[in-house]
Amino acid sequence: MPNVVVCVKPIPDPRHWDRLFLDPETGVLKRAGIPPALNPLDKNALEVALQLKERFGWEVTVVSMAPPDTTKALREALAMGADRVYLASDKALAGADTLATAYTLAQLIRKKASPFHLVICGNISLDGSTSQVPAQIAHYLGIPHITHATHVETEDGQLFTITMNIKKGELVFRCTTPFLLAVTKDVNLPRLVNVMGIIAAETKPLEVIDARELELDLDKVGLKGSPTRVRGLFIPEIKRRREILTGEPEEVAEELLNKLHEAGVL
Repeated sequence: MPNVVVCVKPIPDPRHWDRLFLDPETGVLKRAGIPPALNPLDKNALEVALQLKERFGWEVTVVSMAPPDTTKALREALAMGADRVYLASDKALAGADTLATAYTLAQLIRKKASPFHLVICGNISLDGSTSQVPAQIAHYLGIPHITHATHVETEDGQLFTITMNIKKGELVFRCTTPFLLAVTKDVNLPRLVNVMGIIAAETKPLEVIDARELELDLDKVGLKGSPTRVRGLFIPEIKRRREILTGEPEEVAEELLNKLHEAGVL
């Protein structure tokens, strides 16, 4: 049975981003104590896979790389309708940049989700917003990739028509599987989780896998395997002042215009 792989990233819940900070020593984002949530665009990616499952009877496998305390968030993917989740979680993977992340996820796909028919990702993650990981995963897997997808069509599950928005129009691709697809929020509206889905999710497999089982080259993972590094941090000095103008409306308007001219704004 064809297998669709969806790459999902648990991110710090955006409602608590005021508690995030960067480690000044490593430049790594510190998220301890902040509850995880599924990256929004990954839900769009999962919705594409679930619609293919409903049309063609395919299986949907979710893969992720994250700390072990994200399993509850990943259960949401199972509740939406995914068949199984494989989570790569190991201290050796901490601090990974996009390249080290893509290498780990590609190895996870090879070990646990192959053969695959299609790999689907969200185009960006809210906490990183680089858009680099999908293309890098495709590179490691040795398959073509299409990113920034806004529309996905297929009649037989083999030949796909993919629409990508660009600055002054759109591009339309026709491609056959296997390939990697990265989608934007315009591709669909993800389904809501219902009670029956939540109950079913508790009985579906969610396997946590360490670096040794994945047979990873430890020189290519985590902070050690990340060629991208934060060189320095600084807090910009904010210099602002305010002035309250009083008087009749016409006087205030004229004074405001004069001050804007003096400041070079007008």
